[in-house]
Amino acid sequence: MVDGGCPSARGAPPCPDKPLSAKLTVTRAGSDEAVATATSGEDGRFHIALAPGDYTLHATNLAGTPLPIAQPIDVHVDAHRITTVEVSFDSGIRNAPTPPG
Repeated sequence: MVDGGCPSARGAPPCPDKPLSAKLTVTRAGSDEAVATATSGEDGRFHIALAPGDYTLHATNLAGTPLPIAQPIDVHVDAHRITTVEVSFDSGIRNAPTPPG
């Protein structure tokens, strides 16, 4: 999900988050070696089969631009269980300076 990209304004309702297709790379915790890769669908959903263990999920936008950006996510996978992970991308707009007013 990527934030709606609307600048925050006092009293304004927040913009809804939007699904984002992204490249996903999974590494073992503490390692840079990729153990799996995938691309999420247009709806932002993805499925990666992994053995039980600790991993780090790295997500990048498909445009190859600096924004939107996502931070790595540490994930623990249990045997015979589905692990749900929500990846949040920052569009950068919410951290933009507020114009004087």
